[in-house]
Formats: sequence, structure tokens, C-alpha cells
Amino acid sequence: DELKHYRPDLILMDMYMPRFNGVEATRVLRQMSAYKSLPIIYLSGETDVGMQVEALRLGGDQFLIKPFNPVLLAAVVKTKIARFRETQRSTRIDGLTGLLNHTAAKSQLKRMANTLTSSEIPGKSLTVAMIDIDHFKSINDTLGHACGDETLSRASDRFRAALRRDDIMGRVGGDEFLFYLPGVQ
Repeated sequence: DELKHYRPDLILMDMYMPRFNGVEATRVLRQMSAYKSLPIIYLSGETDVGMQVEALRLGGDQFLIKPFNPVLLAAVVKTKIARFRETQRSTRIDGLTGLLNHTAAKSQLKRMANTLTSSEIPGKSLTVAMIDIDHFKSINDTLGHACGDETLSRASDRFRAALRRDDIMGRVGGDEFLFYLPGVQ
């Protein structure tokens, strides 16, 4: 429950804790889809290489032995967090436009729809709109894909500029954009 609320970018833990050990904790975390790729670093006095290997085999990402070098620990933590954040970002964001990608856009729609149906506030509404660029294939065919990419990039910039703060937009296909406009009827 604490992880759901805190949403960490990394877990740093000892191998041996009062109620359970790090391997057990990692095994449980790796069974939950939200934490499958969350970096886990063990910081422990455990010197048995077999135990260290087992901890890594069961889902840990790094094993540092106490006493540790604080500069090394800081570097490992910083690097693991940066990679995790970039991986998270790249799995949700369209590389060309910087908008939500297909999967993330549909996931966001589901979250918004669930929020609206569970809300007891009367008059809540959500408009979903889809826009595609007319004759986009001919742009790619006649002017080339670089020009097509530029067209998509500029179109997404213009769409984004017209949105309100709470509106959400994603690129769901080659030239297709999905908009979520809460409070619009």
C-alpha cells in the first residue's frame, strides 16, 4: 500500500529485515505488474556470493556490500533511476510527437472513464475526439517520410497549443490523434 501512494523510482533495501528478507520482498514485488521493472538495489553485509547471486536471480538489480563507498552508492542509485525513468517514459510517449502513445492514451481514457463513472459529482462529462490528417499518405508518398514526420510534429504542436490544462492528447496511429476533453459536452 505504501508503494502505491509513494510511487518510488527505486528500492534500496537490506537483505535482512525484521519481518522478512530482501529476497522475499523482491519476489513479491516482481509478481505485481506495477513493480516488474522497478530497480531494486540490495545494500547488505551479506558476503556469501551464493546468496548474492540468488538475490539477483530472483529480481534484484544490484548488490552492494556494507561497508559501502557513498560515492559508488550515489552513482549506482542515480544511474538506475535515470534508466528507469527513461524506460518508463519511452514506453508511454510517442518518440516523434512527445504525446502519449497508443497504449498510454487508451489506458488514460480508461482511467478517466472510471473516474467519471465512480464520481458522485453531477454534470461531469468527458468528450473523446479523434482527428486524422487528410491525405497524409500522399504527403509521405510525394514529399517523403521526413516531410511526413515534420507534418505530424507540427500538427501535434498546434493541437497541443489549443488544449486546456486538463485536456489530454495522444497519437494513436500514423496520422491519428485522440483527445480527451473533460467537462466538454
